[in-house]
Amino acid sequence: MASDRPPFEDVYRDYLGRIYAYVRAQVGTSADAEDITAQVFMNAYQAYDRFEPRNVTPAAWLFRIARNATLDHFRARGRRDRLQRTMEHQPEAEEDPSAMAEDRIQYQGLLAHVARLPERQRDAISLRHSGLSFDEVGHLMSCSEGRGTSR
Repeated sequence: MASDRPPFEDVYRDYLGRIYAYVRAQVGTSADAEDITAQVFMNAYQAYDRFEPRNVTPAAWLFRIARNATLDHFRARGRRDRLQRTMEHQPEAEEDPSAMAEDRIQYQGLLAHVARLPERQRDAISLRHSGLSFDEVGHLMSCSEGRGTSR
């Protein structure tokens, strides 16, 4: 029933920041992230009359669109090296230089371990890190919550 759906403007306002952050973590530049995020919301707007909130949360629905748009972006560009893209987007610490160096070493070590995971597991980690619940990640990736938390 269409009345079960929140107005698209509310969905846009509520999820724009999270979708942009997810996309930005995947791509190398903020310009690409802005373009892909705009494409995500354009695709979502065009498909909004088919969105069924009783089947999936707005977050899971939008993150599925964002994931697909990001994959399309890399297919078009022929780039698949997610570790390099992620390393270009290092978190900035507001600590002393030695603490920043230690954090960077630990972060790079973590990225190296994550890069060795299969692509599907890397996607799950990225989606979970973007704020989706385990259930939403499981639904988005077509697996159960229990299976998603055990891997």
